[in-house]
Amino acid sequence: MSSNLMLVLHSHIPYVKRQGRWPFGEVWLYEAMAETYIPLVKTWLQLREEGIRAPVTISLSPPLIEQFNSKYIREEFIVYLKEREKAAFLDEKYYLSSSNKELARIANFYSRFYRDTRRDFIVGFNKDLIKSLKELEKSGDIEVITTAVTHAYLPLLDKVSLERQIVLGKKVFYKNFGQEPKGFWLPECAYFKGIEDILIDNGFRYFYVDSHAIEGGNPLGVYSYGCSETGIEIETFKNTGLTTYIPYKIKDKDIVVYGRNSIVSEQVWSAEYGYPGDKSYREFHMHSSRSGLKYWRVTDRLKGFDQKEYYNLDMAKATAKKHAQQFIDSLLTTTKKAQKLGVISPLMVACYDTELFGHWWWEGVDWLEYVVRIISKSKEINLVLPSELNMPNIEAQVFESSWGMGGKHYIWNNQETIWMWEIIKQASKEFHSIDRAILTTKDKQRAYKQALRELILLESSDWLFMVTNNTTSDYAMKRFFEHYTKFLRIMNSIKNNEIDINFIAWINKIEYEDDYLIWL
Repeated sequence: MSSNLMLVLHSHIPYVKRQGRWPFGEVWLYEAMAETYIPLVKTWLQLREEGIRAPVTISLSPPLIEQFNSKYIREEFIVYLKEREKAAFLDEKYYLSSSNKELARIANFYSRFYRDTRRDFIVGFNKDLIKSLKELEKSGDIEVITTAVTHAYLPLLDKVSLERQIVLGKKVFYKNFGQEPKGFWLPECAYFKGIEDILIDNGFRYFYVDSHAIEGGNPLGVYSYGCSETGIEIETFKNTGLTTYIPYKIKDKDIVVYGRNSIVSEQVWSAEYGYPGDKSYREFHMHSSRSGLKYWRVTDRLKGFDQKEYYNLDMAKATAKKHAQQFIDSLLTTTKKAQKLGVISPLMVACYDTELFGHWWWEGVDWLEYVVRIISKSKEINLVLPSELNMPNIEAQVFESSWGMGGKHYIWNNQETIWMWEIIKQASKEFHSIDRAILTTKDKQRAYKQALRELILLESSDWLFMVTNNTTSDYAMKRFFEHYTKFLRIMNSIKNNEIDINFIAWINKIEYEDDYLIWL
């Protein structure tokens, strides 16, 4: 009997357009485009051209879609690629002049990488990643699903805001893909009882949760690669006797829930024995003070930066190929374990942040390609899409949970962020208190729509996550306060009928800065 692997990649970058460049802001997006999304789509198009079907489910957040479609982002991305290519070229000259041929060779690799990526983006993709994704979905190679409109942490929102996050997320998807999305990615896999009713009302057929939401027991615990575990509150979940090797219907509801497989997921990202920490792979956290480019390999994850050795591309690629085979072997072992439990043809759901592949883990896209190529020749493992599976007969009740460290809401709701939730709730109450009958002029209606943009941007889970994670908390608080103060000024101007020439000049500026969902 064969087993099925459902590979699910969740893709999200907060709305950073015109909100800072470096070190925090647009560069996050440009790095992800260059290192993850272009290589990933290019690889899947190449597989299709070779006749290799590689079904993968891709969750695309509305902020990412809107930024991919932005003419400004597309042009600035090209500028970024030129800057990186030049930095690599200058590094190569410097290292050659210093007789360091090893680093010069790596610099030359980077120069070619950014040059080729620019060519692929302009010529191969015609600057349009969404179009290529649509082609892959149309041919059945991928299944694209959606998520909340600003990736808000849904369990802690009021009902009206929660419904709006889902409805607008669906609208963004429909505008770009011309069809109704089948599945919904719960931001941070954050589930609470009742959210399935809203998903059903909006036509969604399935969603995903973390393993402990179905099985109970200890939470798997990682919400994103490279994050700290310090001071986390661990939730306790009662063992249910259920397994993630099969999908379930939510009890008494016509919607499917898929549980992330803990064994398959941990094999990839575990800090202790996951693949990205291998000594051969590129060290993410160490970069050149000259150019910001990364020239070192992990070497030993417990050693300091002064003990890191130079990166070797050939060694890294060979290791990625070896790890791909190890992954397949682990799938076969996991299949046997599932069959011993009585699951004849087990389903293994592997959910990851897309940016893990290429961005955090430079060799990750190569690893994915090797995995797909091995599976394409296998008679024991099949890659499947959720829409290819029938509605299950077995029902389950799911625990309130997330894939955050600790298993529940702590990462987004703690002593560091409680004040942010108070502001979010107050802003929502303020917005919903407006009597739309007073929006008697086009300027007031325009201001009201901008207030909505500021509110939903305020609700993004990213700011809460960054404050807890602490590495980018200053940027997160800056963004949070800016959206809130803009929101307050707009609301006060509407209520007090202060829509004068100065306000119109200011709103012009704000619409340019925060032009998210400009079609609202």
